[in-house]
Amino acid sequence: MVYYMAGTIDNLDSLLQCGIIYADNLVVVDKESTMSAEEDYMADAKTIVNVQTMFRLFPSLSIITELTHPSNMRFMQFRAKDCYSLALSKLEKKERDKGSNLAFMFRLPFAAGRVFSISMLDTLLYQSFVKDYMILIARLLLGLDTTPGSGYLCAMKVTEEDLWISTYGRLFQKLCSSSAEIPIGIYRTESHIFPTSESQVSVSVDECEDTKEKGEESRSNDQSDHPLLRKKSMQWARRLSKKSVRWQGSSRDSSRDHGQRIAQQRLNLYRRSEREELSELVRNRMRHLGLPTSGYEDLTNLTASDVMNRVNLGYLQDEQNDHQNTLSYVLINPSPDTRLELNDVVYLIRPDPLAHVPEELPLHRSSLKERHESETEPREDTQL
Repeated sequence: MVYYMAGTIDNLDSLLQCGIIYADNLVVVDKESTMSAEEDYMADAKTIVNVQTMFRLFPSLSIITELTHPSNMRFMQFRAKDCYSLALSKLEKKERDKGSNLAFMFRLPFAAGRVFSISMLDTLLYQSFVKDYMILIARLLLGLDTTPGSGYLCAMKVTEEDLWISTYGRLFQKLCSSSAEIPIGIYRTESHIFPTSESQVSVSVDECEDTKEKGEESRSNDQSDHPLLRKKSMQWARRLSKKSVRWQGSSRDSSRDHGQRIAQQRLNLYRRSEREELSELVRNRMRHLGLPTSGYEDLTNLTASDVMNRVNLGYLQDEQNDHQNTLSYVLINPSPDTRLELNDVVYLIRPDPLAHVPEELPLHRSSLKERHESETEPREDTQL
C-alpha cells in the first residue's frame, strides 16, 4: 500500500508530518522545472539546496537524489579548499577534453550510489534492446535480485569494546571463524591539531610591535619635547621585554598552550552549539505539530549503516571533526599487523543468511531419523 501527502520538500513541517524521521531511505525525484528554459544548469539548484538542508537537519537520513544534468553532481558535496575536489575537477576537465561522457563517475556521491541522472537511462535503454542481459545486470546492481549464495557489503565501526582485538589480522581471523564475514578494508580518519596558533601569535606580536613603533615614531616626530630620547627609551624597553620573554620561554610556552586550549574549547563550543541549534529547531517544530520527539536521532546515535552512508558522502568527518584538521584515507586489504584504532570503519562482506538453509527439509529429517535408528540398533544388540 502506498501513502501520499501533499506538501513541499523545502517545508520542515511537511517533512515532519510525512514521517521523515522514521524513513530508512529517501528518494528525491526531479520534476520538470520551468527554470530549465532560462538556464539549463540551474534546473538542479533547488534540488541540491533542499538535499543539503535535509542532510544538516537529519544526519542519519539516507538520501538518493535524481539530477537533470550529470555535471551538477559536483555540487552535491562541495567543500571549499578541498584538495580531493580540486584534483577531481582537473581530472574531469581532462576527460571532457577527450570527449568522455563519464567524467562524473569519480565523484564520491555517484560512487556511493547516492545521486544519479535521468540521462543515464537513455544509454541503458538502447543497450537493453541490443543486449538481453543488461536488464538482469541492472536488477542485480539495484538490489532487486540477488545471486544465490552471494554476500553483501556492510560496515562495522570499531568501538572501545573491540580494541582488545588489537590488529587487523586477529579481526580477520575472529570474523571468519565466528560469523564467516570477510573484512576487505578500513576507512580511517586521523585528527591533527597543527600548532598554527603559536606562529599566528608570534607574527601578530611582531606586527603589533612594528605598527606601534611606526605610530610612536610619528607621534614623537610631531612632539617637540625630547623626540630622540623617547625613541631610544622605547627601543630599549622593547629589547628588554624580548630578552625577558626569551628567558621565560617555558612559562610563555605554557601560556601559549593554555591559550590554544581555550581557543580550541571555544571553537568546539561554537560547533556544538550549531549542531544543538539545528536539533532544537527540529524538536520545537515537532512539539508544535504534536509529534513525539523520541524518534528524532541526533548525530551521536548513528548506526553502522548510517556511519557507512555518511562516510561514503564525506559528511561524518565534517560534522564530528569540524574543529580539527582531519585526514581520511582507505586501507584496502591492509597487512595483518595493522593496528586497529578507535572509530575505524571496517568494510565487510557478509554472507547470505539464506545460503545455508536446506532446500528439502523432509529429506533432512528422514536422514536424521535413519541415523538415530542406526545408532540405536547396536545398543539393543549389546543389551541382549
